[in-house]
Amino acid sequence: MDHTDPELAQSSAGVSAYRLLSPGLSAVGLRTHQARYDNLGEPAFPRPAEEFIVASRFAPWEREAQLSGADYFGDVMATALSVIDHESVPDADRVELPPPLSVSIALDEAIVRRRSVRRYTGDPVSLAEIGTLLRFAAGVTGEADAELMRGGGATFRFRAVPSGGGLYPVEVHLAALDVPELDVGTYRYSPVEDVLVRTGDRAVVDRLRDSFAIPGEIISIDSAAAVVLLIARPWRSMRKYGPRGMRFVLHECGGIAQNVHLTATGFGLGTTDCSSYVDDHANEALGLDGVLSFLAHTIFVGWPG
Repeated sequence: MDHTDPELAQSSAGVSAYRLLSPGLSAVGLRTHQARYDNLGEPAFPRPAEEFIVASRFAPWEREAQLSGADYFGDVMATALSVIDHESVPDADRVELPPPLSVSIALDEAIVRRRSVRRYTGDPVSLAEIGTLLRFAAGVTGEADAELMRGGGATFRFRAVPSGGGLYPVEVHLAALDVPELDVGTYRYSPVEDVLVRTGDRAVVDRLRDSFAIPGEIISIDSAAAVVLLIARPWRSMRKYGPRGMRFVLHECGGIAQNVHLTATGFGLGTTDCSSYVDDHANEALGLDGVLSFLAHTIFVGWPG
């Protein structure tokens, strides 16, 4: 018996149908993504995404890549990596975090229950819950000592999410919208110190909120309690790995985001990924140049509405 859905068959045929290159992309000013897809065989228009894939390929005969990586196995870089993200935080900007909370459900249950939640009640989320999210996203979870070739040793710190070469090019920031223990503002999570560092006030949050290019009926931005901000500094990775290092930046963003989602699910919180923001406006609001440091991703957090 033929179980083919006629409407599904018609839709599939429509999506995959052959389309003529008319008009060509060079003949139109408005080039939608669909138009570019329909003209993939046309060599005239730029394809930056595919160019990135090609540029970040690794080949075993690339001597430059081998030499760049070898520098990281000596004592100098080993010592530098052992103190990566170690900092002295001024008391005026330092916010201590409460002890982490226990997540009451098993990992397999959290994975099954995880869903993107875009509507929120507007109720506040506690600093203890936010702090636990941040620790499971980027916190230090272990240490190990290593001997240096010149003598002595260094202590390396491992975090909740893997990072290419242990370079950690992704910083986790927070826009606190309704966290009772925090003033409305932006904060950076310092993983080694395990504290929040205040980076901006309510005006920064307002400018950041205005940078989101998504209707309120899609994500209820005004009723979310917080936004987790993933800020990338790609040359921390690319200095060693070249263009391929940008892939590792994206890998790390995905790992951090998933840990946030699963932890939030364990608390009964709702989260959703959101990349619908105007980059120039968001980066400007956060004081980033948009290239050497840029907002790579955001995650809304709130109680499900």
